[in-house]
Amino acid sequence: MRMKVYRRKRRTPNMSFASTSDIAFLLIIFFALAGKFTKTSEKQVNLPTVNMGERTQVRDIEIVITKEGLFFVNGMKVEAEGLKEEVEAYITEDLDAEARTVVLRADRDASFGAVSAAVEAVNQADGYLELAVTHKD
Repeated sequence: MRMKVYRRKRRTPNMSFASTSDIAFLLIIFFALAGKFTKTSEKQVNLPTVNMGERTQVRDIEIVITKEGLFFVNGMKVEAEGLKEEVEAYITEDLDAEARTVVLRADRDASFGAVSAAVEAVNQADGYLELAVTHKD
């Protein structure tokens, strides 16, 4: 007598990435709509250009980084080592998020290290960072 052995059919793994692409698309839409744009600075820096939204008014706290890597906080030249302390002087604990926002205007040719130092200074000063760009016309 022969016994019939049944083998399980192997299933091939199947993953659907449709929901992943939907989430990525929604994140792109969110960040595109949530961004804010401000007026240009008095310092001459060559900002990157984008074509989104309208400009808003200038904030009270502004960091400008020139192509040469020089830092200016509200128009006053500051050394990289004193950047955090200078930003902290403008930010107090009782201010709301809008008043604690620091606008960062970095020349498009500024070094990544200089921009990173400014971002870190704002973060350590417990401020909110807003990156400035120019509009394409």
